[in-house]
Amino acid sequence: MSDTPQLTEAEWRAHIDEQFDAVKEALRGLAARQTMILELLTPVEKDGPTLDELLARVVTLIADQRPVLRRIDHTTGVSLDILEGREPRSRETPDGAGADGA
Repeated sequence: MSDTPQLTEAEWRAHIDEQFDAVKEALRGLAARQTMILELLTPVEKDGPTLDELLARVVTLIADQRPVLRRIDHTTGVSLDILEGREPRSRETPDGAGADGA
């Protein structure tokens, strides 16, 4: 037969418990390192508005200025027509006034 000694059940259980303890310690060490890495990678919270809040404010400001921007666009188009020697545009502006502003 073989020359390797046979372990008793108690010795075998003790050996398995030691192996489980070693695995638990290794996992505990990995968890600690993972926690440290996550803490380093997590950005610090700052006071003030978030990026989403800033973007929402920009969108609101642009929407509020839309009539002015359309009027500027129309005026620029008329000016370019005049510079190119064409008849100025006569479409209605968003505020209901004609091309002459009346």
